[in-house]
Amino acid sequence: MFGTRAGGFFVPLALTRFALGSFFFASGFNKLFVDANRNAMLETISEAGIWWPQAMAPFVAGCETAFGALLAIGLLSRVSAAILLPISTTALLTVGVHQIPEGQNALGWYSWLLYLPETLYMLLSLTIIVQGSGPLGLDRLVHRSLSP
Repeated sequence: MFGTRAGGFFVPLALTRFALGSFFFASGFNKLFVDANRNAMLETISEAGIWWPQAMAPFVAGCETAFGALLAIGLLSRVSAAILLPISTTALLTVGVHQIPEGQNALGWYSWLLYLPETLYMLLSLTIIVQGSGPLGLDRLVHRSLSP
């Protein structure tokens, strides 16, 4: 039942989309409106060497909030996932990979890479870019209303 389109529903895709969107919404919202989180985001971006940290921190947090919310409700899902993908990729390349302990063999390094949450966010975003929102997203309703 849960692994197929039983009754027109594809539950795992909807749960994935909702979970990823909700995560990004909550994360971005807290970076925008909670002082400690806003300061931590600015510090992280500055230490990572990302250009214009004073502008990029609220911009990235705003993208996480807005596109996370859209993804959670299944509206503009592919676009939202496509915008959240480079955010996750940048986080992985600037901060995440530095959490992998030195001296790992190739298999150990790969294992650590897959352990990092940013890697999972990237893979889930790619899944949604390819699959779309699924039957439980608003994209389907919009598409139906716009189709002749």
